[in-house]
Amino acid sequence: MEIRADFSELWNQVKRLSAAPVEFDWVAAAQLDPIDIELLEGREVRLEDLDVINGLLSVDGRQVLLYIPDQFSPVDVVQASPDKGKRFHVADCKTLADMRGKGRFERYVVTNNLTGIFPISGKNSRGISEELDSRLMVCKNCLDKLNYQNYCHDSTRSHIWQSFEIACFFETYSTSFPYLPRNLTQRAIGNDYTRDWGDVSTNVRRHCGFKCDGCGLNLSEHRHLLHVHHVNGLKQDNSSVNLRPLCADCHRKQPLHDHMFISMKDMQLLTRLRRQQSILAGDWTQVLELADLSVRDALMHAKHRGFEVPEVGYGLVSQDRVTTFDVEIAWKQRRVAISVTDAPVMADWTIVSPADFIRNYS
Repeated sequence: MEIRADFSELWNQVKRLSAAPVEFDWVAAAQLDPIDIELLEGREVRLEDLDVINGLLSVDGRQVLLYIPDQFSPVDVVQASPDKGKRFHVADCKTLADMRGKGRFERYVVTNNLTGIFPISGKNSRGISEELDSRLMVCKNCLDKLNYQNYCHDSTRSHIWQSFEIACFFETYSTSFPYLPRNLTQRAIGNDYTRDWGDVSTNVRRHCGFKCDGCGLNLSEHRHLLHVHHVNGLKQDNSSVNLRPLCADCHRKQPLHDHMFISMKDMQLLTRLRRQQSILAGDWTQVLELADLSVRDALMHAKHRGFEVPEVGYGLVSQDRVTTFDVEIAWKQRRVAISVTDAPVMADWTIVSPADFIRNYS
């Protein structure tokens, strides 16, 4: 039920007190957790301090990347040619496993800063110690472990490596983590909409009956999960042909959109609602359109390995019908499922994380 309230008298009092109301900045007002501040600036860690969630690096429930500030190559050379510097890591790859096994001592730093700029240190070409800010390149073994953007099987893997974007990567796996980097949140909110955007978006969603124009999901009972997408990417263009109502999941998968994230809770709700409304995938194209981004790379690997079309969002029930558990992907005939959360033991079912699926069926 929609609640209507008349705030006209309140606004009259506002105008009486001030002729120029100021927009309230929710982002600036939000209080940052000290952990988030520390991770934005970079925290020194030992390898054994890292947590691993679905093959991804994590600290205190936050997704992070790891890098080594101290460089072998001259720092000015690295700054000019980042491919000559040490790689940063986003997954618990075999390079990190080798480092642990050899007991290598390095100054490791973790961060969830999305800019792609790292403070590096070492000697420059003249042999003088110097600290610089520089881009670095992602570790190829990390991309291989996750099959990121089908890296393992794509002939353009060099392009995938060179064009890697940290914000896009974090967006892909946002549903695996309870906390998200604040600068990703800021990019998702944005402050460049027109002043009447609230009314415009409300009218678009009402006109479509709160139904997603992408997957067809009816969100009349969960209206906060229905967004309005600017097709051409220009938020100042509110022409009818440029506005498309999309659920949060379909929205984040569109080109020309700000990097945005969906909480694990909301993504699971969208998947469950799709199943209840019989929005099912009949082929691989539809599977990739409906599946959570965090399992897409595992799905591309499954397709390459000849797996049949799976079910997106599947409810497992134990033999005694006491335990139920929803998984992101399931192959019922194989009794194999992929889950981004820790799953209970289900008789006759193999339930693995996306990274473990890629490893087990390589």
